[in-house]
Amino acid sequence: MSWFPPPQGVQLPVEQPETHQAGELQGSGMGDAAARRRAWQAVEIAVALCLATATLPAAGANPPPGATHLNRPEPLRDGGHSHKVRVTYFVPTDREPTADWRAKMTVVTTFVADLYRRDLARHGWKGRRLDFEFASGGLLVRLLRGKHKAAHYNGDPEFKPLRQWRTILPEVEAAVGKAAKNLHVVFAETYDDGPTKFEWRGGVALGARYTADGGAGLFSAWILRDEFCATTVDGQLKFLADETPIQGRVALGCGRMNSPRFEFIEDGFGAVAHEMGHAFGLPHDHRKDRQYVMGNGFRSLRRNYPGQGPEQEQVGFSPEHARILARSRFFAPDADLADAKAPRVELEPPAKLKAGAREVPVRGRATDDKALAAVIYWWRPMDSTVGGAELTGTTADLAATLPVRPLKKGKADLIVTVIDHGGNMRTAKVTCEVE
Repeated sequence: MSWFPPPQGVQLPVEQPETHQAGELQGSGMGDAAARRRAWQAVEIAVALCLATATLPAAGANPPPGATHLNRPEPLRDGGHSHKVRVTYFVPTDREPTADWRAKMTVVTTFVADLYRRDLARHGWKGRRLDFEFASGGLLVRLLRGKHKAAHYNGDPEFKPLRQWRTILPEVEAAVGKAAKNLHVVFAETYDDGPTKFEWRGGVALGARYTADGGAGLFSAWILRDEFCATTVDGQLKFLADETPIQGRVALGCGRMNSPRFEFIEDGFGAVAHEMGHAFGLPHDHRKDRQYVMGNGFRSLRRNYPGQGPEQEQVGFSPEHARILARSRFFAPDADLADAKAPRVELEPPAKLKAGAREVPVRGRATDDKALAAVIYWWRPMDSTVGGAELTGTTADLAATLPVRPLKKGKADLIVTVIDHGGNMRTAKVTCEVE
């Protein structure tokens, strides 16, 4: 699973709980405890929402990479940024680390960083890249031994993913640093080999933004298994082209028993990119569901690596999401780190809308003490971003007519999130009445 939104007033992924409805902890005067509490609420809502609305790509929809030349990911390197991602390998007391875990995590992060770098450059944001902590010339991965057995974290036999978020992250924060001040990527050795509907029991993929300076992504370590994760980039490219059936297992993005090897890799590697998107403040975006990382496009990751693949078919972020990423402190070398004050967002009460209409108007104003950067709009009934724009200056009118699916009678929320040049976010909600 891989989903998430934020609650009102929390700067998490920009989706309603999943990444919009999370106003902004940064600049709101809230401490670590408040950030943690709102992040947790956001994750709870996100999981429930995503389990109910997630759509799977059609079986067999991914074409095999037929080109002999591959787009080889750029090697991971220390970019020297002030804001770096911290990687932790979490192993309970009754589990052992997988073989070659450091090399495997280097491969995973190499592919994820390459996806972000290439796509931001495609949108005109060249030079923006993810920066991970390095030590001794390589990726710094902290091996953290848990205080309990795996069942304590995964809730065996119920295997509720939110339990893992609640029990693992506090131990990570205690050992490595608060998520409000650091961005954690955690691979947890908490899955179980028993039979299950999809992938492995106890699998988890969740992400949340806490502040402009931190957040977290939690992932199941089944993706580090030898049959899915190589110890070199070249080996991983071969795995992505491998359609060998994995007996007795179903990849979530495929839905068929004995799913091919590459489908599991796309689910696993892609989920890291997707959930990190939430940790950077992005909501879901299903408008081009099979292309956008924040939709289900991450399940088509191998499209990016045939050297002759059409650029328009490659997986990436929407223009609206690219603008948000480009202003994050984890990507923008020119972010104003001294700016600790979030923008203000004021929305006008909407007029009643008619059932069947395909547009939602929004009117309001955004202000910032220094410089506004961008706005995105997330429509709850679609669980999707539906628009956005670049903002400039310290004051900007928010005026847009947003395309949506035919409206149904009742009430529906539109979440508006604004980011400034300091990477601070503020979210506001307006409830529309449809008659």
